[in-house]
Amino acid sequence: MLVVCPNCSSSYFVRSETLGDERRMMRCGVCRSTFQAEVEPKSPEIPEDFLKSATETSHFANEPQTAPTPKQRRPRFRMMAAGIAGFTGLIAVVGGVAQDFDRLKAQTGQWIAGFLPGLVTPRLAFQNIKTRFEGEGADRALIIEGIILSDASTPHNLPSLSFEIRSSVGDGSVGQSIFQWMIPPPAPTIDRGTPVPFRARLASPPREGKDIVIRLAGA
Repeated sequence: MLVVCPNCSSSYFVRSETLGDERRMMRCGVCRSTFQAEVEPKSPEIPEDFLKSATETSHFANEPQTAPTPKQRRPRFRMMAAGIAGFTGLIAVVGGVAQDFDRLKAQTGQWIAGFLPGLVTPRLAFQNIKTRFEGEGADRALIIEGIILSDASTPHNLPSLSFEIRSSVGDGSVGQSIFQWMIPPPAPTIDRGTPVPFRARLASPPREGKDIVIRLAGA
């Protein structure tokens, strides 16, 4: 189940059985605040004919959607991880190089234009993505650094950056979401040819994490 910190809106994927039958106190790995998590009610079983229908219609996930549902978003991440650039303008970097994070499939150096189909927006690219760990034990933290470049002719605003840690499924694809968090824009604006460095820090990163997905918030 997905647990969201009420203080900073960071989200965690937690197995329901670890929470027990009712409630459990949790500490956020980003803002370190303590909150109470409740077990979500069990969902009714989905008929097999409905699942079959959903599978048949998933081939149309690439078509523009004004309000995509969560089920329609899943193919977007898998396409992104497979290296298909430009899908609704999602900018992404998948992978890591430090200890637990063992795969690097970065879309570095590739320009991806736009945030939504049909909109003309400046083009951005991530480059020089690096990960490392600082500290030991309870003080262990994951550090993600890199730069953002713009190909626009005029300065424009930068959005916040969103980070997601996923597990590994062992076949080269991106696994299940474990943890998500955001950082403010690394700079108010970005100019063409001027690199903007960014740095993200996550305290007590999950040991089962294998891949990192980086994207522009709202993309």
